[in-house]
Amino acid sequence: MIEFEGKQIPTTLPEVVDPKRTILLVWDMQNDQAGASFNKDQFLRTTPPLIRAAKKADVRVVYTQATPYLWKDESPAFIRRAIKDQSVDHPGKLKPRRLRESFGWQLIEPFKPEADDVVFDKRRPTVFIGTEFESLMTNRGATTVVMVGCTTDGGVEGTVRDGANRGYFMVVVRDCVGTRTESGHLDALKRMERFGDIVDSTELIKIWESYATG
Repeated sequence: MIEFEGKQIPTTLPEVVDPKRTILLVWDMQNDQAGASFNKDQFLRTTPPLIRAAKKADVRVVYTQATPYLWKDESPAFIRRAIKDQSVDHPGKLKPRRLRESFGWQLIEPFKPEADDVVFDKRRPTVFIGTEFESLMTNRGATTVVMVGCTTDGGVEGTVRDGANRGYFMVVVRDCVGTRTESGHLDALKRMERFGDIVDSTELIKIWESYATG
């Protein structure tokens, strides 16, 4: 840790992810997003041990579930983008949005928040718009967000950029995030190197095990 102008600047990963200052954000591990990822088998295997290690070290765990507006309540800009993405000529031809409690909306097995975990619905591809996540960060005195989940080139990247620009330490666990294509995944990880630390789950588990409370 470096002392500078009355501030403490972490210089090592263990200092950055100290449980006292860290939240683990499990991003949109839902059936329709996680289930469609090219590397689904990998992160379904690697992420649960990381969550267990976080809990043993008293790292707060937060889950999000993407719960979009119905098209009738959505912004014209988002509707226009969807028309282009889906190659249709009218909003009435857009695919229906995922609904709360639908299969696609539900978290994929084996992810199940426990009673003391925090769960947020959110409507945008960043946790910093339309949720109380930043209030939770302030309440806990947290300055680091560790991200796992889907999609690497969507909400994970969007949140990492937003968090870095807000002055938070952002950490992405490369083997615990995923998206539809390998190229999209790898390109997003490369871009995010500018905004945070990209680490392996085994490295992070080892650090948190050193903090474990039992």
